[in-house]
Amino acid sequence: MVDGADEGERDRTGVGVAERGADPLGGGRAGEREAADRGEWFQAPAALRPHVPLDAFGAPGAPGIFSLADPDRVREVLSAAGFAGTTVTPVTAPATWGRDAGDAAAFLLDSGPGRHLLERAAPESRDRARAALTEALRPYEDGGAVRLRGAGWLVTAVRPPAPGR
Repeated sequence: MVDGADEGERDRTGVGVAERGADPLGGGRAGEREAADRGEWFQAPAALRPHVPLDAFGAPGAPGIFSLADPDRVREVLSAAGFAGTTVTPVTAPATWGRDAGDAAAFLLDSGPGRHLLERAAPESRDRARAALTEALRPYEDGGAVRLRGAGWLVTAVRPPAPGR
C-alpha cells in the first residue's frame, strides 16, 4: 500500500499508483502528492514514460512551466522582491483540452513542453508516444470534449509602501 492506495490500484492514466518511480510525474510519496495536486492534466503525460525520456519534467524549481510549483519557492521569490504576507492557496478547475482524446493529445504534444519531450525521443518512438497519450486520455472523453482537472496556486501578497511614502 502506498499513501492509502493498494499496490494494484491504477490512476486514470493507467499508471500503477504503487509502481511509480522517483520522477515528478508520480515518483515516491512526495511525487505522487505533487502530481495529484497538479491535476489530471499533469498525470496524463505519465503514459509517455515508456516512449519518451521524461527525466525531471515537472520538477518544482526546474526551469520551465513548473518553476514555481513549490509554494515555498513562490514565497521565496516574492519575499526577495519585497512582498510580504504571501499566501499560496491550491485551486483546481476543470479544463477542456480537446474535442476527443486524439485532439487533446495533439494539443498537449504540440505545446512547448510537449514538443520538447517529443524532440528528445527517438523518431520511431514519437508515434507510439502519441498513441499512448491518446489512449490515456480516452477515459476523460465526455460529451464531445476531453476534460481534465487542472490545478494551480492562487497567490496573494502585499508590497509594503516604500519608506517615506
